[in-house]
Amino acid sequence: MYLKEIIISGFKSYVHETVVEKLDPRHNVVVGRNGSGKSNFFSAIEFVLSDEYNNLRKPERKGLINAPRSSASIAFVEIVLEKTPISSHTI
Repeated sequence: MYLKEIIISGFKSYVHETVVEKLDPRHNVVVGRNGSGKSNFFSAIEFVLSDEYNNLRKPERKGLINAPRSSASIAFVEIVLEKTPISSHTI
């Protein structure tokens, strides 16, 4: 299984919906300047795949949401996983 697509909105530094698609099943590289959201990108994946965030108190949960005053206080992270095709090797 591999990560095929990630959709992040309102989570930490991701105010607007950000879609990262066409991820390679084998290797991907995340690069960017300091403060561009690289660590928050990986935190979003961890948010979905681990139980790290399950026991947060309400103020801690609110700290994960990046919402302008005019919009609703909602954040979401969606990941799309895909099975990798089974490859065969002949000798």
